[in-house]
Amino acid sequence: MARAETLKLVRESKLAALLPDAPSGVEHEASGVLVKERQFFVVFDNHTSVAKLSEDLIPCVMNGLFGMAPVDGGYEGITYNSVKNRYYLLVESRRHKGGRFRAEIFEYDDGLSYLKSRPVEFDFKSGNKGFEAVCHIRRDNRDYLLALCEGNKCQSGGKGRKPGGGRIQLFEKRKKRWAHVDTIKLPKSVLFEDFSGMTIDGNRVAVVSQQNSMLWIGTFEESKWNWCDGGEAYPFPRTTTGKIAYGNVEGVAWINLNRLVAVSDRRKKNQPSRFAEKDQSVHIFDLPE
Repeated sequence: MARAETLKLVRESKLAALLPDAPSGVEHEASGVLVKERQFFVVFDNHTSVAKLSEDLIPCVMNGLFGMAPVDGGYEGITYNSVKNRYYLLVESRRHKGGRFRAEIFEYDDGLSYLKSRPVEFDFKSGNKGFEAVCHIRRDNRDYLLALCEGNKCQSGGKGRKPGGGRIQLFEKRKKRWAHVDTIKLPKSVLFEDFSGMTIDGNRVAVVSQQNSMLWIGTFEESKWNWCDGGEAYPFPRTTTGKIAYGNVEGVAWINLNRLVAVSDRRKKNQPSRFAEKDQSVHIFDLPE
């Protein structure tokens, strides 16, 4: 994994500043973001509303919270099926029969009205360590989802924090479920301790690590579900003393060839207080020239 120059901040804003009409006292624990029609669609892991934001990150009457679904908590990711005009929202992990924990995909129509949900056929050992991001791919008239595991080798605890075992699980849409069809290994050179976001644009895949505060970009050979190279890693901007400033990045999406948008969750109590400056926010970055 080649390490490149630092990402360049273009602009950023707290979500609260972009959603002035949101209910008071509600935290904006952003977990995923989608770019569509010059707007950002943001999901949260603490509630089921979807934020629709202008891409210029300026408060306006078009910004707001939309959609609801019969699920406790919130979502970890969002993607869009442009052929069927459907949003797919990812629930990280829910308890199923036999004590199993599985993710679930909630489906919304183009007006952000809830339609249905389908379970994802992949088992986790607990309800708080599962998939962190989801991307839709249409291939041979079939719908697929790529889901990014939070821990290395899809494990929790110390095993999940051991770098070099990044995993993406591949699922095909069936009538009542998303069926598991393959496992895609990230290059072993991707030495991240965790994984918190993913976005795909053609054959380019970007993956975010919250713990490392970095973004990795690799080239994907879709026909073989494999990688063409080892990719490059780009650090998010650091403080003037070289410390991590963006410690809660959870979602990422391509805007164009050289620009991405990222969203940040709320700072955790055991994290440095400086992380609060960038938490619960939307950030736009350019790749270094």
